[in-house]
Amino acid sequence: MKKYYIIGAGGAIGALLRFQIKNIPTLFNSPDQLVNVSLNILLINLIGSFLLGILNALFSKTDRISDDLKLGLTTGLIGAFTTFSTFCKQSILILDADYITFFGIYLTASIFLGVLFVYIGHLLGTYVLHPYFNGLQARSELEQS
Repeated sequence: MKKYYIIGAGGAIGALLRFQIKNIPTLFNSPDQLVNVSLNILLINLIGSFLLGILNALFSKTDRISDDLKLGLTTGLIGAFTTFSTFCKQSILILDADYITFFGIYLTASIFLGVLFVYIGHLLGTYVLHPYFNGLQARSELEQS
């Protein structure tokens, strides 16, 4: 039962973060609000993809973090921060506005850059952060001995 509370808490935080970032009017400097919101959503999804790549790499290499916390951070926080349904809704709004070229760029960037950012996050988590945290852990264990 505890995992549901942790997932819910992570989801609440992720959804609130997404809402705040999505509604920053000056994050991108387009005079068109639809373009600004769409780019905000793209940015949110890329940040979330990158963080998910890092977390998955780190979590796959340790058993020191509880499964409940792993679910809270990935399914809850990142899952609510990035949503496929928001991406799809925004895509339809772009099409309805007859921004065909922007629609193609938005769709392509969202999919390809999203996968790329997960991969880059995975590499960072695997080859930089995991060895770094292992080094800290080893030093801490030596100091305690």
